[in-house]
Amino acid sequence: MKVQRIVGLTLLTLISACSVIDESKVANQSNGHWTLEFTWLKNDKPTQIKTYEYASRSECFNAMYTMQQEAKKGRNQSGAGLCYKAFADGQERTANDVLARYK
Repeated sequence: MKVQRIVGLTLLTLISACSVIDESKVANQSNGHWTLEFTWLKNDKPTQIKTYEYASRSECFNAMYTMQQEAKKGRNQSGAGLCYKAFADGQERTANDVLARYK
């Protein structure tokens, strides 16, 4: 059962990561927000998909981790997400585009 769950989450993550991004989304997403697409799963089948926006990459990953932990609390439930930021050509990266800040 656990192996099937791991394989299912891996496949879901790969499919999500390899999906084609619509050009109109790229134009809208170049506003500086990180986008989290999170999918709740029950018995390895998607039950709900929601999209959230965050100011920085670390906020996005922290929220995704928290959602995954919350989703695991239910019986036969889990969750998977994908954080991404669509950059426009020539868009400058900022301090919010790194996961951790080194001193």
